[in-house]
Amino acid sequence: MVWLVVGLGNPGDEYAATRHNIGQMVVDHLAARHSAGWSAHKSRTEVAAFKIGVGIDAASIIVAKSRSYMNESGGPISALAAFYKVEPSQIIVIHDELD
Repeated sequence: MVWLVVGLGNPGDEYAATRHNIGQMVVDHLAARHSAGWSAHKSRTEVAAFKIGVGIDAASIIVAKSRSYMNESGGPISALAAFYKVEPSQIIVIHDELD
């Protein structure tokens, strides 16, 4: 099974430590924790991948962050999900939420 874990945020140093980038901070931590390197993807995202579990029960995890602003991230993330053939039910989006 493949899971897509998306961390939303905004590009640029001026946003690096703001609450809007908590999603990107989380996926950065996940990638580092699993020694997964980041690479650019044609969908205007950055991706890293790793597996959790063992044998046939292992799950492939793709962590991603958009290189666009968070309110423009739908297109790149949709393209990435289509590329990896990930169903919407297997996408986890991490973002700030104050509502």
